[in-house]
Amino acid sequence: MNITPKDSLKEFNRFLFREIDLNLYQHKYLNAYLGKVRTGQSPIYNSSIINTLDSSWILILHGEMLLVYGNNWSPEQVIDIKQNFELNKYTNYILAGDEKLIKTLISIYKVDNFKIEKRRIFFQSKEIKDYNNDDLKIRLGKLNDLHEVALMLQHYYHEEYNGLNDKTIEEMRERSLSLLQNGKVNLLLDQNELILSFCTTIDPDIGILFTRKEYRNKGYGKVILSYCAKLLLRKNGIVYLMTDKDKIESNIVCKTVGFVPYYEYISTKINSTIPSL
Repeated sequence: MNITPKDSLKEFNRFLFREIDLNLYQHKYLNAYLGKVRTGQSPIYNSSIINTLDSSWILILHGEMLLVYGNNWSPEQVIDIKQNFELNKYTNYILAGDEKLIKTLISIYKVDNFKIEKRRIFFQSKEIKDYNNDDLKIRLGKLNDLHEVALMLQHYYHEEYNGLNDKTIEEMRERSLSLLQNGKVNLLLDQNELILSFCTTIDPDIGILFTRKEYRNKGYGKVILSYCAKLLLRKNGIVYLMTDKDKIESNIVCKTVGFVPYYEYISTKINSTIPSL
């Protein structure tokens, strides 16, 4: 059965907000978008669709992008959706969400013009390994660390998005100030109080882990990640994080510390009319 806001807004909203468990970590981006919908900052258009069959479902949420999620779905459900949803009419649009489902949509709809923007792996763990170093110290970031944290955060964005999502130092100072004021930044320091790495905790998950380039490959990332993950593990009994699937070193560190991959996310631009440079 296909449900759309146009045909039955009440049933669409009931399923979206009650039948889909938005608290699941793999729904992090979907939940964040719906938070903006609730406050009127972002739209949900009538072309959105939910396909349900017994205990399985597929969601294509049409808003500022096409958010695609599902549970126990089958390719037959994608074929059923195809009768009611014209994917190929969306030009220069981002499909974001469940990687396997999005790849199935692209295949069944025969979308030839698409480009992967970002691939992520979602990790979880209930058991974190110890990585300590007596020569190092970990403490909460303070306001007088603001300048250094902002610079490191700026470098993080440059590396994470390969120079395609660079931030100004003013933007990073504002974000760093908020994180520091809310006690969400832990710093790894050497004996001379030099900041080597920082890690943010955005309960229930690890946010950003960054080590200065000149201090990498020394195990510092594992030390601070282990420490911060255990903070969340003690509080919640489980801890989550996500990585860039193409950053091999980051994924190795996460697995070494005790994280297990369980979900893959993708962001893909489809039917682009903008020529590549």
